[in-house]
Amino acid sequence: MHRFLTAAQFFRILTSMTALLSLGYIITGQDAKATTTNSTPQVTLGNDGNSSEQSMFHTLFDGQRALGTSGLSSLEGASGGGIASWATISGYGSNKSAGMALHYSYVNLTNYWDQNVGASMGFFDRVEISYTHNFFQTRGTGAKLGIGNGYQFDLDVAGAKVRLFGHVADNTLIPQVAIGGMYKHDSDGKVIHEVGSMHTDGGDAYLAVTKLFPKIGILIDTTVRFTKGNQWGILGFGGDKDNNYHAQFEGSLGYLPSFIPGLVVGVEYRTKPRNQRFTDESNWFDVYTSYFVNKHLNITLAYVSLGTIATYKNQTGFYFSAQTGF
Repeated sequence: MHRFLTAAQFFRILTSMTALLSLGYIITGQDAKATTTNSTPQVTLGNDGNSSEQSMFHTLFDGQRALGTSGLSSLEGASGGGIASWATISGYGSNKSAGMALHYSYVNLTNYWDQNVGASMGFFDRVEISYTHNFFQTRGTGAKLGIGNGYQFDLDVAGAKVRLFGHVADNTLIPQVAIGGMYKHDSDGKVIHEVGSMHTDGGDAYLAVTKLFPKIGILIDTTVRFTKGNQWGILGFGGDKDNNYHAQFEGSLGYLPSFIPGLVVGVEYRTKPRNQRFTDESNWFDVYTSYFVNKHLNITLAYVSLGTIATYKNQTGFYFSAQTGF
C-alpha cells in the first residue's frame, strides 16, 4: 500500500535538497546547466589600473544580467516580492560571477510597525543566500496586550535558494524554478509561549515558479511554502491549536509598462496558517509599485492588508522598501 509524503516529510526533503545543492554549487563554482549558447560578452565596468584586466571587484560582480531580474527584497530577506518569495536569484551576476543586494523595508500598520534590514548574495545565477532582521514594534498596542508599551519582537531569518532550471526573462515559455529554505529565530521565548506558540525557532521550505513575458510585460509567480510560522515567525512557530507543517500559497502578478522602462506595478497574495487559539491569523494582500532606477537602486511602495495580528483586526497600511545591489 502506497503512502503519500506528509507535509513535514516534504519540508525536510526540500530543505535538505536546498542545503546540498547550495553547498555543491558554491564549492564547484560553476553553473552545471550553462550551455555554450550563453556567451554574452563580458562588460568591463572598471579596472584596477591595468587596462588589459578587469578589476577584482568587477570580476567577482560582473553585473551582466538584465535590469530587474534580481527581483525585489521580501520581508524574509529572499529575493522576490514584498510578501512573496520568487524563483529569482539576488543581484545581477552572470553564471560566471556573483551578485549582491542590500535592503531596508518599513511597514506601517494600524496598530504596529515593522522594520527590517538585510542582505543577500547570488552565486553563478544559481544559488542565493540571504539574511534579514525584523524589528516588529507593538507601539501603544503592547500595553493593551499586557506585554508593555512599545514592546518589540525581533526575528532573524537566514535563507538559501537554488535555481533548478529556467530563466525568468528569456524568450522561452519555460519558467524559472527554484527551491528554498529558511531558518528563523524569534528572540522572545517568554511571550511567544504565553500566546500559545510552541517554538521560538522554525523553518520554512518552498518551491517557486517565476516567469516574465517581455513582449506583453507580464510577470507571474506562484510559490508553495511549507511552514508553521505564526505571522511569518514574529509570534513563534506552531501552536496549541496546530503544530504541523502545512502548504501555503503565495502568488504575484506584475505589469511592466513599455512606456516607463524600469517600472513594475502589481498585486500579491499570501495564505497563512492558523496555529494559535489566542488569535486568528489572516491571509495577506498587497498592491505595489516598484521602480528600478538602475541596477544599483530600486524603490518599492505598496498598500498592504494583513488582516488580524495578535487579536487586532484590519491591519492595513503602507510598505516602503529601498534596495541597492550589483
